[in-house]
Amino acid sequence: MTGSSKKNKFDNRSVYDHKEILDYKKRFVKHLAQTVPGEKEMIVVEAKDCAIKTAEGLPCLDMISGIAVANVGHSHPEVVDAVKRQMEKFAHVNVYGRFTLIPQVEIAERLASVSPGDLDVAFLTSTGTEANEGALKLARKYTGRPGFVAFERSFHGRTFGSLSVSWRKEWREPFEPLLEKVSFVPFDDLNAADQAIGNETAAVIVEPIQGEGGVRIPSNDFLPGLRKLCDERGVLLICDEVQGAMGRAGYWFSCQHWNVIPDIITLAKSLGGGLPLGAILSTEKIFSTFLDPPLSHLTTFGGNPVSCAAAIAAFDVIQKEDLLEKTKELGKYLNERLLSAQREFPDLVTEIRGMGLWYAFDVTPKKITLPLVKEMQSRGVIVGSMLNSEGTIRIAPPLLVRPAEIDAFIGVLKASLRTLKRHKSEN
Repeated sequence: MTGSSKKNKFDNRSVYDHKEILDYKKRFVKHLAQTVPGEKEMIVVEAKDCAIKTAEGLPCLDMISGIAVANVGHSHPEVVDAVKRQMEKFAHVNVYGRFTLIPQVEIAERLASVSPGDLDVAFLTSTGTEANEGALKLARKYTGRPGFVAFERSFHGRTFGSLSVSWRKEWREPFEPLLEKVSFVPFDDLNAADQAIGNETAAVIVEPIQGEGGVRIPSNDFLPGLRKLCDERGVLLICDEVQGAMGRAGYWFSCQHWNVIPDIITLAKSLGGGLPLGAILSTEKIFSTFLDPPLSHLTTFGGNPVSCAAAIAAFDVIQKEDLLEKTKELGKYLNERLLSAQREFPDLVTEIRGMGLWYAFDVTPKKITLPLVKEMQSRGVIVGSMLNSEGTIRIAPPLLVRPAEIDAFIGVLKASLRTLKRHKSEN
């Protein structure tokens, strides 16, 4: 039988038998392109609020929010209702060039109402890397300059332009030649940035708080200093807020912690409330360069009306439930509880960094990172490692997480560290 004629086993069940689980895992590896070797660890059949349920029927506390996506939790009822209502109207029409789509207007106005300065124009995309691609094109076209300055440990995406300004050399080299005239300087080093920003620099692209770099928060003079350098030299400042936006750090955009107004902001991940949606925010003046010639930049699915409907609902939940302030308060509690784990295991937990509900902690030796992630998962808590920070554990729960769920996470963390320490002493 061909794959298309096989009975589709996907249904509304929440528990599958062992044979079915193995079958799905094998079919996944066979028919979906793999970039990480080996079978996947679990089959997800349901996700609600802060929990994910596996095909075995086991609940897991999601402490990474699908990598900073589920800021209002998984399948928030208001997001689900908004998606259903929009699907009943239409799912897709020409999203750029000919029609006015009300959901696009509504989400763009909401973003404009909370964005810093006069960044009140949005170009809607599907993903974060697509948003960064568009931002790089916009900066080049507006300034007429070819070069970019980026930072060590940075991550901006996997497509050619965004990969060019992402730091990790082993991921860039196989696809070279990439964009030329890209300089990488140490994060939080204004002197190095000063030396790198020159007459050929179109833009400096920076994550105000580095995500995949290990939730690294710069000193208070860094982002304002970058803004000053860019102003002095006619260079645009691009803030990549793909992970940091929509309340993750306790602000709509993490750059607002330093009261810095960039020229361009990129965002995605949590913007769509669980559906694919990204955005480039800038001014009418800067965006006007895309009018000459017309269609200088375009997308087929960016600003999809169903994704926009989900984004509107998620935005309104954040606002209505005052999640920015709640995130700051819960972040303090999360920090206190993480410090309690560090005090109990000072030989294993070396450093804790974070803001809002965006945290990371370093472990030693670094080789215990993945064993710790797997041990915690076996106990029903999902955490993750970081792409550009070896030996670091990622913590980014939904903004609706409850103190009791933070306590449960800390309990599993301590039990898992205890297990790893015991195994180390036995070996």
